[in-house]
Amino acid sequence: MKKRVCVAVALTATVALGLGACSKQKGERAEAFPDSLVTTEVVAVVNGDSIYAKDLKVLAYTTTPASQDSMKSRSFNLMLLDQMVDRKLFIQEARAVGTTLPDSIVDRVMEQFVGQFGGVERADEILSGLGFTRADVRASIRRDLIIRTYVEQSLEPMVTISEADVRAYFDQNLTMFAGRDSVRVRHIILLVNEGDTDDRKQERRAFIEKLRQRLVKGEDFARIAQKYSEDGSAPRGGDLGYFARGSMVPEFENAAFALKKREMSDVVETRFGYHLILCVDTKKAVPANYDASKADIEAMLKNQALGTELQNRLKKNRETAIITRNYDTGA
Repeated sequence: MKKRVCVAVALTATVALGLGACSKQKGERAEAFPDSLVTTEVVAVVNGDSIYAKDLKVLAYTTTPASQDSMKSRSFNLMLLDQMVDRKLFIQEARAVGTTLPDSIVDRVMEQFVGQFGGVERADEILSGLGFTRADVRASIRRDLIIRTYVEQSLEPMVTISEADVRAYFDQNLTMFAGRDSVRVRHIILLVNEGDTDDRKQERRAFIEKLRQRLVKGEDFARIAQKYSEDGSAPRGGDLGYFARGSMVPEFENAAFALKKREMSDVVETRFGYHLILCVDTKKAVPANYDASKADIEAMLKNQALGTELQNRLKKNRETAIITRNYDTGA
């Protein structure tokens, strides 16, 4: 797996902006917030949607699991609230345009989450002690995945990059695009979690060995990857594109670069799980070439422009939203 890629449930494009001026919440006020998080307290309301202290606990746990002690900090809790307000605004946008998400995708992420604990019972025990449930975590995961889908489907297509911008970036960063040997592969991965038992790991390995036997007999690698692989490349038939050395964990990288074109690896074990790797193509190092680099540069500049668009959109939405703080702000 690429070092920069990991299973994540957090929204990556969140910006921390102030809550701005807003009216007071009618009814019972949050007494503990922001000094601490009392599960049932409503700490804010965004366009009529309540934010409970429990929501902030779930957010903290799913994005920064080691931060439980930090929830005794006013500044940390206020930061969590800012992030949750951003999520509320984005999920409201997503729902307004009808963005949906298959349950199967949420199921897969939840399976990985529960696997970290070694099973459902242990997960429920730990989460209960923290003041929330698996259902709360699932709702949080679903929300963030819907937001990501909305960004990909509705916002990314709005961002365009000119040829002149791409060329200028290339000319200013020639050394960055100096060629290196690279390989393009497809892979199939069966994920293994830290909490998995030895029996579970053996079961996973035995299953991927059976997949390999089917592939050796002539079944299509891409189709098997689409059906069985357990990461984001599955819809693309396991295609990871081209990468140079230093982009992957060593076990995966060494196996990939050892393959010849159209050759398939034995089962490769990494900290992420068990892989089968098919070499699609190899490329020898070449001097920096604009045409070869153009697509990557455009994607990078588009990603930067998308980040700016998300920040501007959040700022605009905060200016027009009705955001009510339900705690003592000291003002």
